[in-house]
Amino acid sequence: MKRFLLLLGLSAFFTASWAQRPYFCITEGTVLEYENYGLTGNVDGYVRMHIQNVQGADGNYSVSYVITPYSPDRTPSFDPMEMKVAIANGNISATFGSIALMEVSGDVPFIPSRLAVGLDLGGGLMKISALGLNFNSEVLSHKVVGREELSTPAGTFKCYIVEMTSETRVLMQKSVTTTRNWYARGVGVVKSETMDNKGDITNSQLLIKLED
Repeated sequence: MKRFLLLLGLSAFFTASWAQRPYFCITEGTVLEYENYGLTGNVDGYVRMHIQNVQGADGNYSVSYVITPYSPDRTPSFDPMEMKVAIANGNISATFGSIALMEVSGDVPFIPSRLAVGLDLGGGLMKISALGLNFNSEVLSHKVVGREELSTPAGTFKCYIVEMTSETRVLMQKSVTTTRNWYARGVGVVKSETMDNKGDITNSQLLIKLED
C-alpha cells in the first residue's frame, strides 16, 4: 500500500509537456529531494528521486528513476525502487522493473511549455489502472492561478501556480480533491498542496534539495 500511495503521489511530476525547457526535469544525473507533510502539517517523510536515463523525442519519452522514500527520522522506509515513466501518444505508464503498476489514458492533464496567469488548461476524463484497480478521474478544472518567486532549502525559483480539481471514483467511493502545484521551468514541481472538498490541506510537499 505504501508503494501504491507513493506512486499516486508522484503522478504530479509526470503531467508535464516535453518541449524545450519544459516545466519538468529531464536532466540525467539530477537528484531531487522532497519533504512531505501530512494532515497535521508535520513532516511525515521524504522522497529522493534520482534521474538515471532519459530517452525519446517529439513528445514521446521514457525516463528512468531510482526513488528512495525515507521516514521522518531519515531512515529508509524500504529499499530504493527503480521506476520507469513513459509518455507515449499522450498516455502515461509507470513500471517497477518489469511490473506495470500504473497506466493513465484519456484526457491526461499535461502542462504546456508556455504558461500565463489565467490560462485555462482544460479538463476531461482520465482512465487509470493501478495495482489491479480500474477507475476514472474527471478533471473538473485545471488552470494557472498565479505566479510566485518561491524560496526553499533547494534555492529560489520563479514559479507558476497551477490548480487542478478532480473527481475520482474508486470502489464505489467518490472523492473531490484540489491540487495546487508550483512549477519552475526546467525543474518541475517545487511545492505541492492537496486539499479536500472542504478546502483543508490533507498533504503537501516541498523541494528541499536539487543536485545536478
